[in-house]
Amino acid sequence: MTLTSKTVLVALLFAATLPALHAANPRLLAYYGYWDRWNTPTYDASNIPYGQLTHIVHDSIGPALAADGTLSIPPGFLEPQLISRAHAAGVKVEICISGNSALFVTIDADAQLRATFAQNIANFAIANGYDGVDFDYEVPSDSTQASQFTSLIQDLRALLPAGQYLISAAVSSSPGSYGVYDFAGMTPLVDFYNVMTYDFHGAWTNHSGHNSPLYLSPLDPGQEGSLNTSTISFTTQFNVPAEQINLGTAFYGYAFNVDGLWTFCTDDAYCGNFGAPTVTYMQVEQLIASGAWTENFDDLAQAPYLLNPVDAPFGFVTYDSPSSTEAKVTYAISQHNLGGVFMWELSQDYNGDNQPLLSAMHSALVHASAAKH
Repeated sequence: MTLTSKTVLVALLFAATLPALHAANPRLLAYYGYWDRWNTPTYDASNIPYGQLTHIVHDSIGPALAADGTLSIPPGFLEPQLISRAHAAGVKVEICISGNSALFVTIDADAQLRATFAQNIANFAIANGYDGVDFDYEVPSDSTQASQFTSLIQDLRALLPAGQYLISAAVSSSPGSYGVYDFAGMTPLVDFYNVMTYDFHGAWTNHSGHNSPLYLSPLDPGQEGSLNTSTISFTTQFNVPAEQINLGTAFYGYAFNVDGLWTFCTDDAYCGNFGAPTVTYMQVEQLIASGAWTENFDDLAQAPYLLNPVDAPFGFVTYDSPSSTEAKVTYAISQHNLGGVFMWELSQDYNGDNQPLLSAMHSALVHASAAKH
């Protein structure tokens, strides 16, 4: 159930012939880190295939450590070519506001600080040509913080009118278990949510598992969640309109120091104590090419994984492939009529020549969109 290299090549060549996405189609949003310009291989505004995207979130600036409503802007953050190239292709670009949650808590609780923060965000976005703002506040932890976060969004919306500017929010895949949100108050204010349906397993779990499974496997010892469980909770429990949901996938995975799926980490409460490092899809490709790892597929979770039990200390890798990525897009758009999909993070499948996961997302979205019309 894995794609051969020949199949992947054919899929990539086919995707290159597909049309660019337009505003009437579902969203394909990418988080793009300002630090990508210093990656190996380098990835910057000149590498981005804008025709495969509808939105880009430029990550990130945030509240200054003084928590006085001013902004902290990393050196070298601004990349004017990103805005000009994206706009030339009809792609919207949002500025991401991220940072330590304690700073958000302090600012949001004070009406004057909140107003100052909102004004500084709006000033930065307008002055630098952004089309809106995405909040990556991880995470409000109780109903008071949730309500105060809504007040911040309300303050910003008064400065960035709906229809003229976008406002969105990256939100936990499992509100209640992780993060508390005032969806009733937020939903009328934001254009869409980016639901972070990844990191279901990692260094913080005590067993190996899938980073971003499409379905929850009954064999998962922790019953950690999936894209499907998040979709159901957002559309039913939290009453978020389907068209306001962007479902997330990951261009990275994790390597666990165990020999199999659903395996507990030896003498360790959390796998991170011994190691569960991040691996990008580019690195996954290299592992597969080495011939030392076997490709496997979990039919229950609809998720691929790699095994190499003889190559200690890491014997299990969770990741997404082009085929599993396509399945997620089809699930989101064709099966549940969601507003779109997104990934964290844009550069992580770039191997110096192409982007297999992004191409898979784009081709699946084009086909799903065509089927709807």
